[in-house]
Amino acid sequence: MMFVNLNKKNKTRKTFRRVWVLLMVMIIALGLPSIFIFIGLKSTISHGKALVAAYQEQKFDNLRKELVSTKNGLEQTNIALNFLFWLRILPFIGGYYADARGFAGAGVEELKALEKILISLEPAKLELGFDGNQKSGPERVTQVIRILQKSLPQLDEVETNFKKAKELVENIDTGKYPGILDLAKNFIIGAAVAVDEGRDALIAAPLALGDPVPKEYLLLFQNDKEIRPTGGFITAFATLKINKGQVETTTSDDIYRLDERLLATCQSKICPLTPPAPIVKYLPEVSGKPRSAWSMRDSNISPDLPTSALEFERIFKLLGSGLPFDGIIYIDSQVVEELIEVTGPIDVFGTTYSGETDKRCNCPNVIYELESYAEIAAKGEQDRKAVLGVLMQQILAKALGADVEKLPQLIETIARLANHKHIMFYMHDQNTQSALSKLNWTGEIKDFEGDYLHINDSNFAGGKSNLYVEQKVVQEITVKNNQVIKKITIEYKNPQPFGVWLNGINRDYVRFYVPKGSKLISGKGADEPFNTIEDLDKTVFETFLTIRPQNSRKIELEYEIPYFPKEKYELLIQKQPGAKDFEYVIKLNGSTKADFKLDQDKQFKFDL
Repeated sequence: MMFVNLNKKNKTRKTFRRVWVLLMVMIIALGLPSIFIFIGLKSTISHGKALVAAYQEQKFDNLRKELVSTKNGLEQTNIALNFLFWLRILPFIGGYYADARGFAGAGVEELKALEKILISLEPAKLELGFDGNQKSGPERVTQVIRILQKSLPQLDEVETNFKKAKELVENIDTGKYPGILDLAKNFIIGAAVAVDEGRDALIAAPLALGDPVPKEYLLLFQNDKEIRPTGGFITAFATLKINKGQVETTTSDDIYRLDERLLATCQSKICPLTPPAPIVKYLPEVSGKPRSAWSMRDSNISPDLPTSALEFERIFKLLGSGLPFDGIIYIDSQVVEELIEVTGPIDVFGTTYSGETDKRCNCPNVIYELESYAEIAAKGEQDRKAVLGVLMQQILAKALGADVEKLPQLIETIARLANHKHIMFYMHDQNTQSALSKLNWTGEIKDFEGDYLHINDSNFAGGKSNLYVEQKVVQEITVKNNQVIKKITIEYKNPQPFGVWLNGINRDYVRFYVPKGSKLISGKGADEPFNTIEDLDKTVFETFLTIRPQNSRKIELEYEIPYFPKEKYELLIQKQPGAKDFEYVIKLNGSTKADFKLDQDKQFKFDL
């Protein structure tokens, strides 16, 4: 009996020792790295705040010191995370662990690159304005231009760091995290793109921002809620004079004022303003008669932005003042909406513009107010005020005067809007235009050797119904017997009730740009038969349909393309500027290959 009790006690002691050893292993394996992670993060956050303060105070030595300390804290965090490598095999937790390592490693690479840049800038710190005196928002912009000019020779040296950072975060799904991580990911990827594909744009930036010679640009506001080929109906314009990055003067008015001047000018001389066929056919006068003259507000009929910009300038020159600007910047209401979300509400002429939901349209307040102004402008009321220029000036002033902590969000927002074709550029300086084209910020219809698709909708006198109309596009591709047959199905839906001026019948002139030489097999579901034309070195299938409020329509198009793939099926889809991020589905030989939101141009390579 005594032997049995001793045996039990020995077993209990062994079990206790095993538990104790396991506990100690867990403390060492999890507890100690966690302590160092906490210490590292605490140091990173503390010195990161000091880094921002050093920049605000314009103290270069402190800036460099705090940058090094921030980097050291993040490196300590990253090293400690490496000791938790065993977490990656655990379900659920492993994914979060991998993401944490990715962001920490990327942060270290970004800070290493910035450290190299600061070392190179140290001899010129006084020349760059680091004099211990805080700078205003516009002064900071001028300083950033100078820093950029001095940093350009270092791009080769830091490119590797930025590329490593991009590789560490590009596959992280930030949808499961707070928005700040999505911002961080986009900013990290954007930095890598800037020093690689965007290097020419960085080189051209100082000149484009008015250094050493001031520049003047025409800002055209395209109303994407009334979609047109390059992004929306041209509603208003503004002029921006930029000197060393600072916006010195702005003037603005609605586009109808320009067209009124054009009409007055053309009453005394012959103006070549014969409208193109689609406008004659689908955009009649208010009286119902076919339109006999072309105006600036309807000049963007080509989906290729440079082509439409040239047409706008041709008509503008009929006013007799030449081209008193160095290029055109196109923006839509999405730009105003997202910038106001960064800056906060803005008051113009007694009206507050904000990102809050407005019950009158079930849309952001800024959208409702802009649409309301567009309606006033369209009616030609004499007391209408030039809202756009003042609003943009207020947004720019508030953005440039924002806290330094908001600058990454502002930069990321502008770059994302350009990537998604809500901001586009047409510059007269060919080097600048070419640099922006490499970033796909110039709205061209591209050449492509494989399969190609661009769907372009034009709302011809259908109110602001694109605020509510949704689309789903399904591409069914069949590769068989040295032949490629495609079937495109688009389902249009407008779930909202009729509104007097906001939501009406959408009168949609739709064009499918496909590889040149494609042959129409069949088309159905539209109000008119599909017609085949050629444009921009593409075959184009065009038709017309109407989508009523609280209704839906479906159209189908089937055609053969003169492309036969070998090992991979290559496809480029170009997004229409200003369009919502519509859902796309791609099926190849009956198998679904992709299901995504088309938020920017996308290129695919599918296995056959």
